[in-house]
Amino acid sequence: MTDEELAEVVQSLQQRVLRLEDVEQIENLHRTFVRAVADRQFTGLPAFFTEDATIDMRSHGPKTGRAEIDEHFSHMADVPLDGAGYVLSSPVVSVDGDSATGEWTWHRFHSQAIVAGQPTRVFGVWQEGRYHCEYRRTDAGWRFSRMHFRVIRPDLDPEKSPRENS
Repeated sequence: MTDEELAEVVQSLQQRVLRLEDVEQIENLHRTFVRAVADRQFTGLPAFFTEDATIDMRSHGPKTGRAEIDEHFSHMADVPLDGAGYVLSSPVVSVDGDSATGEWTWHRFHSQAIVAGQPTRVFGVWQEGRYHCEYRRTDAGWRFSRMHFRVIRPDLDPEKSPRENS
């Protein structure tokens, strides 16, 4: 192997390692975001987003910019804790320079439901959702630049996810 060939191999390996590190950082960003939601740490959520990010969460309509995103998540603090647990899985992340896309599967397992106006412990109640996200590399690291989320099972949210519309 010539020095030139070796240099090409090293450069290729460096690019692959950087791409793998980017994917891991994006996956960690998303996992940490969902953990913060599950732990009801709503005040810190806007920091996960770029200044000009847009979210479209279920039936709440699009919100753009950190102020609107903060307002959206601050309303979640008013919703009583329902004893739900979350599982985030099946990430498909694609990095292209300083931008990336990702699709995730989300499951929510409820341990309480309102029955006759009273919280009641239940078993087997679940929901499945899909995150469709765009990410951007910033000086502070990877951040969400777009987040679209819909519940798809057992009942669809009112609007279908982007993948179901295509």
